[in-house]
Amino acid sequence: MPGNIAGVARVDHGTLALINDNDLDMTDGAGAFDAQGRLVDSGIETTVTYVRLPRGL
Repeated sequence: MPGNIAGVARVDHGTLALINDNDLDMTDGAGAFDAQGRLVDSGIETTVTYVRLPRGL
C-alpha cells in the first residue's frame, strides 16, 4: 500500500486504484535545498496500486 495516498478512483465494481503522493519530488526540512540553492529530489516515485475488494461496490 502507498504510504501517502493522494487519490482514490473506482476502476470497476470490485477494484480501486490508489495513487501515492510524490510530494512534487520535494524533500522536507533542512535538506530541501543543496549548497547551490537547488531543490533536492525526494526520490519518491508516483505509483498506482490496484486493490481488489472482497465484495463489489
